[in-house]
Amino acid sequence: MTVLFAALIAASAAAQSAPASESAALGVDEAPRRGTFVEASLGMFSALGGSSAFSAAQPYLGLTAGREISERAAVFASLGIGAASASCYQLDPQGGGCLGADSFGATFLELGASFGMAVAPRTLLSVKALAGFTDLSPGPVRKNGAVPDHVPGLHLGTGFALDYDTRLDHFAVGLDALFRYTFTRDALAVPTLAVMPRIRYVF
Repeated sequence: MTVLFAALIAASAAAQSAPASESAALGVDEAPRRGTFVEASLGMFSALGGSSAFSAAQPYLGLTAGREISERAAVFASLGIGAASASCYQLDPQGGGCLGADSFGATFLELGASFGMAVAPRTLLSVKALAGFTDLSPGPVRKNGAVPDHVPGLHLGTGFALDYDTRLDHFAVGLDALFRYTFTRDALAVPTLAVMPRIRYVF
């Protein structure tokens, strides 16, 4: 009996002296990964301010590479491709037709940053700011009596993002709404809106 009692005391002492990390690891939700990431998005794109308040919705594709510099902030570079459909930016004052292309592609190359606040576990609501180069093709305005193949411009943009860090290691998902304002050399201003879900892979 004495031997059994001594064995129980020894087992209890051994359990109490076990490394704290082993017990702390049980039931603890691991923190999401942070660092370099790539993203892909596929959503909806529309141009504003032409003959239609919103051009007909078209697909939008986005590719992004970036770096999370803290739990809430990130910097990134991205490529976005969308299209405007059936909205004219230069009406013929005589016949009422469209002098430029009423359907055109929009390509965006840009740099940006985001900063957010936690709204739920593993969920971040962020504001984004971005700036870059725009190519509109074919041109929505006539130049030198013809519709140019490309009309370059610069844009500024802002938007909101909702991100969720999944429990699948390396992966996060999100939803973005981005508003850009493009200025061209021909005094043309083209506001655009892109709304898209996306998926992120963190290395």
